[in-house]
Amino acid sequence: MDHWRLAYLGIRQVPRELSEFELSTFFTFSKRERTQIDSRRTDLYRLAIALHVGFLRMTGRPLDSYRQIPTILWRHLGQQLDVQPPDVGTLRSIYDGNFKTLSDHQGFAKTIVNFRSIAEHQRRYVIRWLKEQLTGRPERGQLMSDLKRWLYEHRLVIPPDRSLRQFVVQAVHDIEDSLHGTLEQALGIDKLESWARLLAQPHGDHTSLQQWLWAVPLRGSTHQMSEVLDKIKLLTMHGVANSWPAGCNDAIVRYYARRCASRPPSISKRIEPQGRRLEAACFVRYALCTATDQVLTMLRRWVLKVVNDASRDIETARLKAADQLREFALAVKALATDESLSREDLGKKLCVLADQVLQPHQPSRRSEIRRSLLRKRYYARNLLIRIVQLPFEADTAHPVLDAIVLLRDLYRRHAYLLPDGVSIRLGRAWRESIDGYDRLKAMVAFEWATLFALRVALRNGTIFVEHSFSFRSQAHMLIPAEEWRTRRNNLYGHLGLPQDPQEFLGPVLAHLDQRLELLDRAADEGKVRIDTAVHLDPLEAQPEDVEADRLRRAIFEAHPPGQLPEIILEIDSATRFSWILLGREPRSRVELLMMYSAVLAHGTSLSAAEISRMVPEISPAAIRQMMKRLEDERMLRLAADAVLEFMHEHPVAAHWGRADLASSDMMSLETTRTVWQARADPRRRTASIGMYTHVLDRWGIFYDQPIVLNERQAGAAIEGVVRQSAAGDIAQLAVDTHGYTDFAMGLARALGFDLCPRLSHLRDRRLHVPRNHEVPPQLAAVTDRDVRLELIVDVWDEFVRIAASIRSGKCTAVDALARFGSAARGQAVYEGGVHVGRLFRSIFLIDYFTNAPFRAEMQHVLNRGEAVHNVQRAIHIGKIPVELARRHESLSAVSSALTLLSNILMAWNTTHMQRVLEEIQAATGEPLAPEQLRRIAPTHLEGINLRGTFNFPVARYAHRILPSLDSDLHASTASRRA
Repeated sequence: MDHWRLAYLGIRQVPRELSEFELSTFFTFSKRERTQIDSRRTDLYRLAIALHVGFLRMTGRPLDSYRQIPTILWRHLGQQLDVQPPDVGTLRSIYDGNFKTLSDHQGFAKTIVNFRSIAEHQRRYVIRWLKEQLTGRPERGQLMSDLKRWLYEHRLVIPPDRSLRQFVVQAVHDIEDSLHGTLEQALGIDKLESWARLLAQPHGDHTSLQQWLWAVPLRGSTHQMSEVLDKIKLLTMHGVANSWPAGCNDAIVRYYARRCASRPPSISKRIEPQGRRLEAACFVRYALCTATDQVLTMLRRWVLKVVNDASRDIETARLKAADQLREFALAVKALATDESLSREDLGKKLCVLADQVLQPHQPSRRSEIRRSLLRKRYYARNLLIRIVQLPFEADTAHPVLDAIVLLRDLYRRHAYLLPDGVSIRLGRAWRESIDGYDRLKAMVAFEWATLFALRVALRNGTIFVEHSFSFRSQAHMLIPAEEWRTRRNNLYGHLGLPQDPQEFLGPVLAHLDQRLELLDRAADEGKVRIDTAVHLDPLEAQPEDVEADRLRRAIFEAHPPGQLPEIILEIDSATRFSWILLGREPRSRVELLMMYSAVLAHGTSLSAAEISRMVPEISPAAIRQMMKRLEDERMLRLAADAVLEFMHEHPVAAHWGRADLASSDMMSLETTRTVWQARADPRRRTASIGMYTHVLDRWGIFYDQPIVLNERQAGAAIEGVVRQSAAGDIAQLAVDTHGYTDFAMGLARALGFDLCPRLSHLRDRRLHVPRNHEVPPQLAAVTDRDVRLELIVDVWDEFVRIAASIRSGKCTAVDALARFGSAARGQAVYEGGVHVGRLFRSIFLIDYFTNAPFRAEMQHVLNRGEAVHNVQRAIHIGKIPVELARRHESLSAVSSALTLLSNILMAWNTTHMQRVLEEIQAATGEPLAPEQLRRIAPTHLEGINLRGTFNFPVARYAHRILPSLDSDLHASTASRRA
């Protein structure tokens, strides 16, 4: 079901005003329906039946309200049925109290549209379905809408909201009983009770242990790491790390933990004991896993920081070449003027000076960094003493795990010397120092080597901690081996991949040969120049289109000025995204303004107090309360999807570009330095968080996610295509160099689309073919015969397992690409995936070299993403505050709220562009050229006021947004005017 239809489900009466789109969609009938409607004798009853049919089709509920029916609807139905519409406007005048006739018409309408009332066995099935939904996604905010959608899709009449709430309450009660029973069986009732009591106890300067556990690090210092390790130690001491049942999955743990954290422990004491025990157990488990993630992430970054600091120290210590020459000259001059030296002694000293300058083996930068680290004797030890106490594990024998076990024993004995005969190999770089005569120096080298190797092992997943979300074992991240063997055939079929790797490679190699011949012909014809690299002529600028410029001016001159509150209300009246955010119709004008204010607070990163000054009717406390409610980014993303679908319903959108082409890129938003996940923006030199967005070639953002700066974006690029639900199938995704790796290109192809990177380095533009593969002679200089097909064959099944795990949601593409990034070098599945990606990169590059329109199209869609970023920067005016930047959930809400506001502005522009275009076509009588429309973007911001004191004219749009309160709002507005 389309997102825009969700807002109609379950409403109780006909909206006061209906658009042409709604009339044609819901109240226009097929020939079969006309025949059944015409079976009624009187014209009045035929109109009534048609009204019931259309309303049931629109809402999934029978029409039983006796309120006013819009005149435009009666007129439309009269035209449909070729009868004179009545002058009356209510159903009461038609039935005149005859409830039997009303019931008969409702039943007949159900027959026509093939709806039926829910039966008892279907009620039981609905409860089971709701329990399945709660098991996988325990958030209930969207559950009522999902239930209405399910009933509508199964052609069941939607019961009243009270009955729906009873379904949800019963399902929630059953699932919580089951979860509590699982925890009680695994952990014992006494432990659950002790955890519930523990959270309310004060801890240090904090009012409760719950507050201390929920706090996040302020920065990545060793002091903050020590505090996080204290949390892990305390929770481990209370048995949180032991025997956690698999039945309570990560989604359940996150949901109940956030619910527990949203209220003070003094309030939690008042809820019923079973719910309190369940929430407390999930809270302490969530606190343990997140603390483990935080400390291991901080450890990896601390190691990198220490290396960078040592590198800077070395750089400042090194003398410049001119200074070295001056010192040499001064030393020679001093020897030459020293009359006490004999000729023989002078010659010897000059030779010594020359040998120092001409030393054949200057130490490398890395060796100097290691030497600097060895002088920092206690840096590594002070951190490792506590880090090694974490329960690290490995699937197979691993030298890092052996080193951790050895260090635990040495630290327990307070040993400062590394024993002789240690055979643990942690890399050749440190081997000389570890095997040397100085055992104190060997101990320091062994500690640094352990830290460096642990950093890499944590990233590639060969070392893991089970009580963690991000650093768990590969077996936990991917589809379990037993399930993979059972469902292997189905999963291959869902991905559309053959089980025999040769069937996959055959067409790919044939395609590669065809493209090599194409590049060879292009080189012969002079379209490309090849020496040690492939050289392309720059793309010619598009010629100025006077007609397109004239059309653009005509459109935007007729464009009305816009105030952000009215823009929001106008788009909400067309899409009812406020209903999606709340899961129902807003109950009052105040609640509607609270919701708008919360979206603005998230999307602009202004504080609740600042938004309250812009919307004086709403207090800061009410805005903060609604912000917490909207922090589920899933609802914000659904609302943004509904606005996007509405924008693309306009005919002008079809002229903007391809429906299956998109681009993705990151935009950094400034925050404060006290946010531990913030990184310095390379351009702005300010602490920032990245917002990664996916933009369609037809404009509009269809996916968004927050990311950490200065990390590879390939996982985020793939994640957006796989998880989005508003744009249909994406065939090609344009990215820049940061959004691509060879492994990611192979994985994207396995998931059914192509990554199309704009590569900035010539070394990435080389072609790769299998060994002993025939290549045209003039392409040999830019071709590497390094693809190993036998390696691809060996890892094919495991590679497809990774793709299936991403597709099924077992893991995210971000986690998978982080696990199989550069740190995974040496793992067979990583190497095989890289070779798959090299084949597809070669095919893409040849298309990029030889097809100028294709190259221009990739550049064009990337420019669309940059234009959308300009819209986002116009909306987002503040720094992301600390309270919103510390947790991933709140950052996701900031990202999705900004996406919603950006889509609202583009949809509003699209609506008025379409109106002006229709007026121009009606005046000229000629269709407009598609190539001209493609040049006119809905990112126009001139004349749109995004600042100031906001006055929301809700009464003007209440008939669409608040139909149940429409008459009351008009009365209150009239009284205020009087």
